[in-house]
Amino acid sequence: MEELIRKIIKVDKEARKKTEESQRQLAASKIKIAERKKELEEKYNASVEEIIALTTDEEKEKAAALMSEIDGKFAAADAELEKVFAENREEWVESLYHRVIEN
Repeated sequence: MEELIRKIIKVDKEARKKTEESQRQLAASKIKIAERKKELEEKYNASVEEIIALTTDEEKEKAAALMSEIDGKFAAADAELEKVFAENREEWVESLYHRVIEN
């Protein structure tokens, strides 16, 4: 009977050691998982920020090109208006004079 009790105690001690080791490994794994998760989140956030920066730069370039195109069209329209005004100024002044003053 004593031998049986010794075997039970021995098996119990071994089981406790295995349980403690498993719990240590579980705790270590949880720490490693948390660290890996943090690392992955940081990499993801960095890549997202990089994509946003690239997209922002591309959009700025597109906006600058569009603004340049609009400025060119505006300058052409302004030049055309100045030309038409220069060509018709006297006629328009005379026409306004007759409509406003003579009527």
